[in-house]
Amino acid sequence: MTILKALGNQTTSVERVSEGNDITLKALRDGTLTVASWIAALSLAGRVFTVNQGLGTTAKAFGDGGLDTDEFDLHVAVPSGVAIIPLELFITFETIGTVGILECAMQSGSGSITGAGDTPTPISSNVSSGRSSRCTVTGSAATGATALTTNIKEIWRDSDQLAVDIDTVAQIRVKYNYRWYAMESGVLDVVGPNQQVAIWAAATTGTGQIGFKYIELPVAAVE
Repeated sequence: MTILKALGNQTTSVERVSEGNDITLKALRDGTLTVASWIAALSLAGRVFTVNQGLGTTAKAFGDGGLDTDEFDLHVAVPSGVAIIPLELFITFETIGTVGILECAMQSGSGSITGAGDTPTPISSNVSSGRSSRCTVTGSAATGATALTTNIKEIWRDSDQLAVDIDTVAQIRVKYNYRWYAMESGVLDVVGPNQQVAIWAAATTGTGQIGFKYIELPVAAVE
């Protein structure tokens, strides 16, 4: 019978070794093994990336009116050789018009092409790792774009409609922040290689910020 033992390092003498060296398993002093989650381990390795369309006090213009499938508020093109797994998406509206529905959505698939737009840079979860994303990200691509055509999958959707305040008879919206977490859905969607993620934040004269987090891995790691 094999007996596994770990060092009870809980507060002091916590060992950290150089990359590629052997290390003893770590446990709490009652013998409980300490285990980092897969996402935490990838974060330390610098393989989780965050890209922002609009940052701090800078608001970006969103697609005006209803959701238009060839008008991307954020578009992530995954090249050959890698795949990504969306982890988190947030959309914050700073201004919203007074007409019609507000729609937020995220889809994956292939065949989409972006027109001219912003080029926000994905930032690694651990910049000391020296890793950079191989994905091409475009924001506010309103013209010259082509919608997703193949293997289209809607990963998330949320929306609001105008409501009427009974006391003031004024049209109001009740929510300005929209969030999606992969871990809440319980599914990790693998996108790529040669696929795209398309994100929309459609509203009349809408402006605001989008933040998108994703894991990026060699395609061999997910096949």
